[in-house]
Amino acid sequence: MAKKDVKSPDSANTGGSGPRSSGKVSVVTGASGKMGRQLIKQLLWRGDTVRALVKRKEMILELPAGAIPFLGDINDQKVLETMCSGADYVFHLAAIVSAFKAATQEIMRVNVEGTRNLLDACEAGKVRHVVFLSTVDVYGHVRHDVLREDSKLDPRDRYGLSKVLAEEEILKYVDKVPFTIFRCAQIYGEGFEYYFFRVFRAIKEQKAYLIGDGQNKLNLIHVNDAINAMLLATTKRESIHQIYNLSDGKTYTQEQLFNLAADLLGVPRPSRHISRLIIKFVAKQRNIDVDELRFLTSNRNMDTGKIKGQLGFFAKVEIKDGAKEFVGEFVRTEGHRKALDLKNAHA
Repeated sequence: MAKKDVKSPDSANTGGSGPRSSGKVSVVTGASGKMGRQLIKQLLWRGDTVRALVKRKEMILELPAGAIPFLGDINDQKVLETMCSGADYVFHLAAIVSAFKAATQEIMRVNVEGTRNLLDACEAGKVRHVVFLSTVDVYGHVRHDVLREDSKLDPRDRYGLSKVLAEEEILKYVDKVPFTIFRCAQIYGEGFEYYFFRVFRAIKEQKAYLIGDGQNKLNLIHVNDAINAMLLATTKRESIHQIYNLSDGKTYTQEQLFNLAADLLGVPRPSRHISRLIIKFVAKQRNIDVDELRFLTSNRNMDTGKIKGQLGFFAKVEIKDGAKEFVGEFVRTEGHRKALDLKNAHA
């Protein structure tokens, strides 16, 4: 993906001189995932030795060069203990996100039991700091209050519930393992194309409908900013044993985001509406992944005053810049896809 408009995390601090050894060891679970790979690149750039947990052998090939692969499941205690032994930082990203594609037992096994087992390994290995990526979904999907870190947790699906339970497991280790929890808004940017590109395609083909009145409140954060926040936490003692809401600090309506995408695509803004009940019914009838609707049908207003005040974190990627880059990549991808389809049609 081109980086003309949006700089990569910490790029302002690299000075073009390449990485120097930090003398630190970082562990990343979910290492082959869309965020894991980008986080590893930044950890390597700042000079960390990076140990990366992957579940299958073929995933090793997806890791950035320089990462040390550890093959195993998030519940493989022996692998976890070996990987975490003597580590400075552990970034726990591994999770089953799609409640549509996994059974409840498997979601809880990975997201909850896996977190508990990892913390046991962190305690045994005397890890200095665990950074856990949670989700705004712990608050539920539709809220009309301003969401602060002490707001009531009210998860409405298995994924959100699993993250609440995982947070509860982490809190049990308050006297054993230093940790920071980030309740992250919907992430966009490189690596998160699948869901957003489907929406962009519908808007481009003028098949998109605003769900409800389109005025529901939505929160976002660019993947680069999310990574920067996690890296920042490892440099701030104030972050120890804290929970932070993580977004770009702004709130958007569904209509605003659809209009922005339409303007960047150069097509008319969506004006048709469909009710929430009908869209959920249609999704069920057509076996559409309902997780894709979780963001667009939500209504949440996250307050990020705590992370700004305690850590001095402010998102650097403006939505207009992040969206311009993201939509631009969609246009390039679509052009390549159509050219390939045309070539195959004449083969």
